[in-house]
Amino acid sequence: MELKEKLHAQMSRLGLNGQKLARISGVSDSEISRILNGKSRPGLENAYRLAKAMGVSLDYLADDGLDVDPLAHADPLSLDEREVLDLARGIGLTKASRVLENIRIIGYETAMRRLLEARSAIAVAAPVEPDEEVRQQHMPAPSAPLAPMRVPSPI
Repeated sequence: MELKEKLHAQMSRLGLNGQKLARISGVSDSEISRILNGKSRPGLENAYRLAKAMGVSLDYLADDGLDVDPLAHADPLSLDEREVLDLARGIGLTKASRVLENIRIIGYETAMRRLLEARSAIAVAAPVEPDEEVRQQHMPAPSAPLAPMRVPSPI
């Protein structure tokens, strides 16, 4: 399988277009366009950036003889972890970093309990219609910064 076919397949699987891939990988839009049209092959640095951004091995992208990523079966993430990672990508690096910092400050168990309680309260309080859910997923996130969570002092 050729590089351009691998990229198209991965982009489709991840829901990316050329511009999003360029933003995530740091490879220019024009270079990605040339690669996707089969007019160019990336250099080592850009190939590495693309592989990292798309979650595949560099070997898989570089070797046209490989139809399956040799590291694909060795996914260390569970489905729940993969879902959290996708959510973090969706909210952006800045907000995801704030969430992680709050988790570090208050502790994992406390953070998870709060998230699960909030999720349960939201689900019970206002069930979301499918059309509304789709609208919410495509709405920009609020721009107000997340306030750090307070850590109770030990007694």
